[in-house]
Amino acid sequence: MVFGAGGFLGARICALLADRGIEYRGLSRTRSEPYRRCDLAAMHPYALDTQIGMYKPTVIVNAVGATFGEPADLVRANVIAVEALLASVRDHAGHARFVHLGSAAEYGGAPHGTSLSEESAPRPLGPYGITKLAGSELVLRAQRAGADAVVLRIFDVIGPGAPDSTLTGRVIRDLRSRQLIEVGSLDVWRDFVDVRDVAEAVLAVALADGKLPPVLNIGTGRATLARDLAGQLFELSGQPATIVDDTEQETALGAPWQQADTTLIGDALGWSPKIALEQSLADSWADCPRGDPSDQ
Repeated sequence: MVFGAGGFLGARICALLADRGIEYRGLSRTRSEPYRRCDLAAMHPYALDTQIGMYKPTVIVNAVGATFGEPADLVRANVIAVEALLASVRDHAGHARFVHLGSAAEYGGAPHGTSLSEESAPRPLGPYGITKLAGSELVLRAQRAGADAVVLRIFDVIGPGAPDSTLTGRVIRDLRSRQLIEVGSLDVWRDFVDVRDVAEAVLAVALADGKLPPVLNIGTGRATLARDLAGQLFELSGQPATIVDDTEQETALGAPWQQADTTLIGDALGWSPKIALEQSLADSWADCPRGDPSDQ
């Protein structure tokens, strides 16, 4: 079962499951077809219990989450929803592996040039990172109590279909619609990983035999300056554009430096990213239609 199947990551995970011929059930808060509607933070526990009891999943992927909004909205999506799902899984699918999609925002930043490992102390810098960490801590508590649960701390996801809540999604939207890039400070370094590689990592974790480490990083192990990434998209556009640093958005981008240490997932599962940054950006640009691409 994939919760959050209508989102950027959830939809890509479901597509990969379908391509591999793996039976799954997708559930989404905002979309119905082809997924069943399910709002973890708002639905009655009995309704959730009925869903899980009906399908008896062997793996549950939690791709539910909110990246922006009021603090109460972030708490509902990133904490309350996780708590509700864990409770239902404990009572009705205790045998299932629970794969929780966390975020690199849980770590906060790191000294320039260093990599964040799973042993790095979490120091989130804003409401998003704090609420994602709270949700992940609930999963880790369940894991310590005996659940087969894994937290995937995913770094900055890019690729075809990226919504406006991502850096590349906003830059492409601005380039397509008005040739004016307004995304806050671009003088930060991020580990950008393609959504298709992330989906492969999630599938590898879902299908792995035996016990896994409680936390695994998903990234490339290479940080890129956000300004350089925007510049590559600018070159792909082949059109004039202006980059405006909006200082009001600066805190949204968080820490100045993030780079993943992916040694653990490589050793445990043999996973490594396959899609180069240049290919991911080219595919992202080609995938976005001209006009207003904000209706993701």
